[in-house]
Amino acid sequence: MHEPKKTPQFYLQSLGPHSFTAAIVAIISIKLLADSALNSSLAFVFLYKQDVWLILTGMLVLGACAVTARRHTDLPAWKPPALWLGGGAMAVLVWLGHRVVLLGYDMSRDEQLAGFDARIFASGHLVAPLHASWSEYADALNTTFMLSVSDRSAWVSGYLPGNAAIRALFETAGAASLVGPLAVLIGGLALWGCARKIWPQDRSAASLAALLYFTSGQVLLNGMSSYAMPLHLAANLVWLWLFLQNRLRQDLLALCIAFVAVGLHQPLFHPMFAFPLLLGVVLERNWLRSGVFLAGYLLIGAFWFWWPLYSASLTGSPLPGGNAGYLTRLSLALSQGEEGGLLKMIANLVRFVAWQNLALIPLLVIGVRHLAHDRLMAALAASLALTIIVMTVILPYQGHGFGYRYLHGLIGNAILLAVSGWRIVRAQSPRWNSLVVRASLFGTLVLLPMQLTFAQSFYAPYAAASRAIDALGTDYVLIQGKGAPFAQDLVINDPYLAHRPIRLLQEYTTPSLLRAICRDGASVGQLPAAYYGRIQDYYTRSDVSGHLDKRKLTSTRLAKVCKLQ
Repeated sequence: MHEPKKTPQFYLQSLGPHSFTAAIVAIISIKLLADSALNSSLAFVFLYKQDVWLILTGMLVLGACAVTARRHTDLPAWKPPALWLGGGAMAVLVWLGHRVVLLGYDMSRDEQLAGFDARIFASGHLVAPLHASWSEYADALNTTFMLSVSDRSAWVSGYLPGNAAIRALFETAGAASLVGPLAVLIGGLALWGCARKIWPQDRSAASLAALLYFTSGQVLLNGMSSYAMPLHLAANLVWLWLFLQNRLRQDLLALCIAFVAVGLHQPLFHPMFAFPLLLGVVLERNWLRSGVFLAGYLLIGAFWFWWPLYSASLTGSPLPGGNAGYLTRLSLALSQGEEGGLLKMIANLVRFVAWQNLALIPLLVIGVRHLAHDRLMAALAASLALTIIVMTVILPYQGHGFGYRYLHGLIGNAILLAVSGWRIVRAQSPRWNSLVVRASLFGTLVLLPMQLTFAQSFYAPYAAASRAIDALGTDYVLIQGKGAPFAQDLVINDPYLAHRPIRLLQEYTTPSLLRAICRDGASVGQLPAAYYGRIQDYYTRSDVSGHLDKRKLTSTRLAKVCKLQ
């Protein structure tokens, strides 16, 4: 029996009536929203400068692929050697990308503090001692996202230590740059294993999962960075592969992975991934397995909620009512809220869509529409929904990153749901195989270069400013934190203050501090204004971090205290 001839519109209408019209209207609305809200948040800067163009280009490519889709195209059933070869090639691309695309620079505070803590841990300490002469002036060294303490005699970041500890292990072997690439590779292999376990008779399903993963701009670009998110994704997928085995030994190993995953960065991300899956175990009335996981996660939670308090005890006395504990931080976030949170989350989700394989979202929508009789897929979808809802309430602003970082650990969920959707529509028409292959190939060839260019153009002015700071040849350098958006992030120092120049936030650099550091003839420089201008050029029409602080110390006042170079 021959398949009835279907027009290209068939493939688009499979996602719902008038899907393209709705998408175009949505893009126009997003563009207008970005224009009007550009001044309020980095999320809208990204939306205006990157994401809208990626989506418009992606829709054109996807439409062309739908029109030219062929009837007879098979997805390859990759065997492990081919998977290792392809995954290894992408890991090499990620490794090169850190140097070529991101210019070997850790731009955001999250990335910088991962390296900061890694250097502390690699030296055999849990915190870095801070000389008593700096205790009064520590804010000038930039203590953003450091543990909030008083009587600071040592310092370390306020993040959980997992990401930095893993980097420290690699750093001792001189291979810290391999963490991201290996996380990407391990995540892809684990995802392939999950798909093989879920659909053991369908090798093409596992191949599609790997294809969607290794052609995701978000996976590749975040892998090039020092963010914890690639490790979150890899840990979640390894956990899921172990969980699917449904054996006590593998469940215990999954709890070991959960211990690492909860402690990587922030404690909420892994539990939001795992909770719906573990709820399924309870609904199955598997009481022994439920008890093992409950006990394990209670111990894991207790340990990691205790960790910041322990770290604070090593760095000084916690501030009264301070934010060393995570319960305190969560309560503070809930009480303060965030203006425009829903709009920011919409921008985040648009950014998530823009940085994925073109075929992912159409297939994901189809998969979500057929959850009724598949408890596993329903749990994977619930993890996505839970994370979106929770983050909309407590932290809709993600800051920097490629795609939507707070969903990064759940990209595997989205891919498995998309594969489920593909298995449904493949039964209706084999043309979907051709559409998926073409969308993956041409989407990657067209969109990935755009994504790499966008990433480099964002990092480049900051990397250039950082190199200029190092080239000043002074003992200290003053940086205007509000001289340009996120210029304060240029103030990152070695935890032991061993490297020169030491970078100081000019807004917190008092005459008494300058007198102290210049007493022995130390030289002090300033970052030339041109570098602030180059950073500001990226944010054309925007004012993300405000204007220069009028209270800053002027060069004239500084010169009265210390010789500037």
